[in-house]
Amino acid sequence: MSGPEAYRAGGRWNSRGHRVVYASGNLSLAMLELLVHIDDTETFRRTAHVYHEVRFPVDAVATLEAHDLPSGWNARPETRNSQAAGNEWIDSHQTPVLAVPSVIVPPDMRYDPLYMTYLINPSHPDYRSAVEVGEIRDLAWDTRLP
Repeated sequence: MSGPEAYRAGGRWNSRGHRVVYASGNLSLAMLELLVHIDDTETFRRTAHVYHEVRFPVDAVATLEAHDLPSGWNARPETRNSQAAGNEWIDSHQTPVLAVPSVIVPPDMRYDPLYMTYLINPSHPDYRSAVEVGEIRDLAWDTRLP
């Protein structure tokens, strides 16, 4: 839960060199987010996957509202605009968690808490007290999926 992958590679809401953990409002959405990023199906199948539940209080979360989304926030591939918005939030230490809409869910569901993407800032001063990380569990994929 320290964000090494996002730090190394960057993502939709952060550029390289900015530590953040990406989470989803539910396990199914987290799994879909992984599936849409598969480049190598064979490697994906051979890789052991795990998950854990993460909890945080509502007052630890800021939400990037629709009218504040940067242009191109949902472009594929991701844009520097969305990365700059995420970097600004990470660097500001405004809140330990930022809720942003998921690109892969229908627009009318994007602001339902179950279908949001949650960015967790492990360098936020309140991270350890605000974010509760559950035990790591093995994730078994249905064999019909890639």
